[in-house]
Amino acid sequence: MHIILVAAQSADGFITRHEEPGSGFASRADQAHFQRAMGTFDSSIMGSVTYVAARTMILGRLSASRRRLVLTREPAKFSADSSPGRLEFTSEAPVALVRRLQAEGHRRCAILGGAQIHGLFLKADLVDELWLTVEPRLFGGGVPFLRTSMDFRMRLLGHERLEGGDTLLLKYSRE
Repeated sequence: MHIILVAAQSADGFITRHEEPGSGFASRADQAHFQRAMGTFDSSIMGSVTYVAARTMILGRLSASRRRLVLTREPAKFSADSSPGRLEFTSEAPVALVRRLQAEGHRRCAILGGAQIHGLFLKADLVDELWLTVEPRLFGGGVPFLRTSMDFRMRLLGHERLEGGDTLLLKYSRE
């Protein structure tokens, strides 16, 4: 399975604006890119904080064409939102979860989430590519892209200026 970590961040490395949850700071260009990109995945994995921040949007867009999985320490807490084959809550370890998705025939998975989810999947060596949108904003505080120490070398696959602005999309692969 091909796994791509998809994230938006400020130019100074924050995936949230101060204490505001989610990526509400993202430009229209990034939002359009994100919607197009999500159409290319048959599964996505996020953490519970990301899910809660985007819950209304996610529940309004559930589809059998993309299975959404939410990693949480308390899956039962979200049982009312569960929708078999479309939205699932699990406490599985990342490696076990990816193996299960592969066994079920999934071929392309987006990792969406915060610093903790990014760190879990990168440390487990499960990320094939990173698609990072860099917004021309400086926050000086917020949730950083990573909260875990690591040192991975990435290889630039490509870059582009998203239509209608100064937002950059950087695409990297693991070396």
